[in-house]
Amino acid sequence: MFQGHGSATDLKAIDRVRDDHVAALNAGDADKWVAQFSEDGVQMPPNAPANVGKNMIRSWSRGLLSIFRIAFNLDVDEVRVLDDWAFERGGYSIKMDPIAGGQMIEDTGKYITIYQKNTDDTWRIARDIWNSSRPLSGM
Repeated sequence: MFQGHGSATDLKAIDRVRDDHVAALNAGDADKWVAQFSEDGVQMPPNAPANVGKNMIRSWSRGLLSIFRIAFNLDVDEVRVLDDWAFERGGYSIKMDPIAGGQMIEDTGKYITIYQKNTDDTWRIARDIWNSSRPLSGM
């Protein structure tokens, strides 16, 4: 069950950032995806080093989206706003269809996203981490 804590204005603004993030990923638009991050944002994908700053996030995102067509969904459990920071917790599902052909990859997992409010009252993703809920093969 979703729990939202914060002003309606801040929660709606965070919803827009999340919606734009998901829409850009599903459209294969790395630049619009990366636009949702703060300049010093950190993206922490599973089984890979952290991408620190928009340039590294952009490079990693373009690489991913040059290989796969994505169908991505978030299921938000909780958003909590505290002054100029907010965190979000939930689950994800993703289907990655190789552009060059091959077997589709499907995954489900959980994530934490930390948002930061800018001086113009817009919100951006400051930190984003996710990992699979599926067991490693052989376990």
